[in-house]
Amino acid sequence: MAKHPLPTIDPGRSEFGLARTVCDCTDCVLNCRFLPGYLVPADLSRIGEHLAPDEDLLAWSREHLLASPGAQVMRDDRVFRIRTLVPARREDGACRFLTAADRCAIHPVAPFGCAFFDTHQTREDSDARSKLGLQAVLEAWQSGDTYAQVWAMLAEAGRVAPPPEVCRAQMRWADDPS
Repeated sequence: MAKHPLPTIDPGRSEFGLARTVCDCTDCVLNCRFLPGYLVPADLSRIGEHLAPDEDLLAWSREHLLASPGAQVMRDDRVFRIRTLVPARREDGACRFLTAADRCAIHPVAPFGCAFFDTHQTREDSDARSKLGLQAVLEAWQSGDTYAQVWAMLAEAGRVAPPPEVCRAQMRWADDPS
């Protein structure tokens, strides 16, 4: 894979009218270790083009992403999952893009689920942001977008992330093993 210099972070980057957050405190990095943020459809090409502009998106995805069972949501009194794409994991379970210095190697183009969330937000704010991202993912599934095709290809190849609730439980235990 060809290496490219990281661009300067665009302080004006927004998604769904939201400004990105920037935090690398211990609590936020804990998420990188256990629960890498999910991608929205726009992230797929943005990250792929940044890391490997000349590589086929499906080939790139096979190496760098996982199919997650996704978030559990409720609509019309019915609970279901919105299947999402997430960064692949290192052997220790951390995001493959987390460096040894606990920094994000793709920070300028980090996935929506990373770049627009931090542990300092209120539950209401993070839920509202998540709803916008998950709506975009759901629309990608409904239209048969590349996002859904990549997820299906990864799932068929067995490249699957653990469910988010399992990752959250592991993160809570690591943060407070008592």
